[in-house]
Amino acid sequence: LTLILRGSYADEVGEFRRGDLADLDDDVLHSPMATGDEPCICLIATSPPLRFKSIVGRIVQPFIGL
Repeated sequence: LTLILRGSYADEVGEFRRGDLADLDDDVLHSPMATGDEPCICLIATSPPLRFKSIVGRIVQPFIGL
């Protein structure tokens, strides 16, 4: 679950703005990118383990505890 607190982002599902709630499951490939001029700040609740697709995500994952 992702609650957008400030700014906006877009991904394969669509664009999400302040106040929107994104509820995605394991079957959705999710690569969010911030959009607009304002920083995107979100509150995220996940159930582990997350599966990062990029090499950078997989390298960083053990260090950030996700």
